[in-house]
Amino acid sequence: MISNVSINNFRGLKSINLDALKRVTLISGKNNAGKSSILEGLFLMLDHITPESFVKIRSFRGLPITTEPSALWTPVFYGLNTENDLQISVCLNGMETTLTYSRDDSFVPYDTNGVPQDVLNQFVSSAKSTYTLKFHFAHGDYTEDGHFIMNSSGMMRNVTTNDVNGQLHSMPFAQFINSSIINNDGVVTEWFGRLELEGKKEQIIEVLKNIDSSICDVSTIALQGQPQLYAKMGEKLLPLKLAGDGINKLLFIVLAIIANPNSIILIDEIENGFHFSMYSKLWEIIAVTAKKNNCQIVATTHSYECIDGAVDGIEAADMQDEFSYYRIERTSKENRSFRYSGAIMKSALDSGMEVR
Repeated sequence: MISNVSINNFRGLKSINLDALKRVTLISGKNNAGKSSILEGLFLMLDHITPESFVKIRSFRGLPITTEPSALWTPVFYGLNTENDLQISVCLNGMETTLTYSRDDSFVPYDTNGVPQDVLNQFVSSAKSTYTLKFHFAHGDYTEDGHFIMNSSGMMRNVTTNDVNGQLHSMPFAQFINSSIINNDGVVTEWFGRLELEGKKEQIIEVLKNIDSSICDVSTIALQGQPQLYAKMGEKLLPLKLAGDGINKLLFIVLAIIANPNSIILIDEIENGFHFSMYSKLWEIIAVTAKKNNCQIVATTHSYECIDGAVDGIEAADMQDEFSYYRIERTSKENRSFRYSGAIMKSALDSGMEVR
């Protein structure tokens, strides 16, 4: 799990530190305070091995795919200033882990890594007309140094590694969830099918019953080559998509956790799609499921009711010691975070204090 995170020169975050993250961490703050950027920074760290990671965080905000460095890479730097390094540091499973990105206007390939010379020459030629994104990754004694190079046909990762202990390093799987991601039918049906084969379908059904008690079964049906999940409600069989945003979002979150044990789940604006009366039960379900599958949850919210529900839900799950809450503030000079433990949050909310 990630226990500490420090982000510098990323999007709207000049510098911010969050220490003592827990199994379940909730982040709140005003609009444009940097909540979503924290989740995107964590995702970039955990998914840094793939060139598509920048395309992914761009898609999280509903932006179109591009192969222009000025549109893909420049916006991730604070103030659009590529002269200052972008750095994300975390303490991952007790080990300091750092990822640094910087602009490089003089790219020289490290190794062809099996890439045909003519293809490599095309990317090198493109690099001369624009800039490449240089990166350095360190996790204990393991390091990676490399570049992302882009041209009109796509992106390439040119990298060299230094593995002192002779063991390749792998990062935990990270799943970013927001209102647009939950509509990915292919991912949902794949996860559900895998869990059904593992005999875990009943776990999913019991979770969904917390929102709609009439659901007695869920199955995958393919019509015109498009598999979808259908719920049996009494005698009726209906596409789960017709059941509303709340049930589909809860399904996606729970599937992401159970289908990917030992992972880190990043949920932006978790309150969207849920009635406020569901918040407490929602958080209890998420917390218990995350602990059972050894996952970590980092979520953001604008909602006071969602924060209150999180405290009650975590208490119902008897996981107060595995919960932390952060309030993020942004001023003209800096970004600041204020951490509250589960016990302090309970007292603050009981006293009617404003904690957002």
